[in-house]
Amino acid sequence: MRRALDALCVLALSFAGASPAAASWPDLPLPDDSQGEWVSRHMIHNGVPMRAARFKSQLPPAQLVRYYEQLWPGQVTVTDLGSKRIVAHGTNKHFFTIEITGGATGSEGQIGIIEVLKEAPRTEPGADFLKPAGTQVVTDTVYLDEPGRTLAMNVRMSPFQADAFYRSRLPGRGWRSQDSKPCPMMALSCIANYSNGKEQMTLTFNRNGETTDMVVNQISR
Repeated sequence: MRRALDALCVLALSFAGASPAAASWPDLPLPDDSQGEWVSRHMIHNGVPMRAARFKSQLPPAQLVRYYEQLWPGQVTVTDLGSKRIVAHGTNKHFFTIEITGGATGSEGQIGIIEVLKEAPRTEPGADFLKPAGTQVVTDTVYLDEPGRTLAMNVRMSPFQADAFYRSRLPGRGWRSQDSKPCPMMALSCIANYSNGKEQMTLTFNRNGETTDMVVNQISR
């Protein structure tokens, strides 16, 4: 869902007539046969407030798309993305996306509801997170209902070098390594675990050509 969320954040910021601060969240109607659950009721994705949920339906994708076209007549955009169908709907306060997959026996949906902002976030994603020079932050998601954070970054280092960077600097910020051995010099991927009081953090490094894709997961226990 990451690519869809990034695109939707950009679209949400382009809407005219932005919402006031702390606008109430709308409900997202589901077909009667659906079973859904929240992924997060309160999260900040690349600086944009949003909610995320998922659901299952007995309707095949085409009928599920038709349900939303009838729910929001003339106000729906449908995009095919590989095996997925993306239904999008915007108001002056919120932007909805439903990412649909499935077949004749039923569908699964990923839901995103994004608050429309008056202006782009003033702080770049990941601006407050320690990172090597030249690092590209792809996504920065903060979960507020169950405190945690996930960052996806691209680092101009090997996994070994990136691991060494954090091993040398995180202890000065109160983080304690939970691993007895560092990442091997020739490793294509590795994982590093840290703790700081009740905070837990896992860094995952995966070689991608001349750079390394890095994912950071932080949770509070």
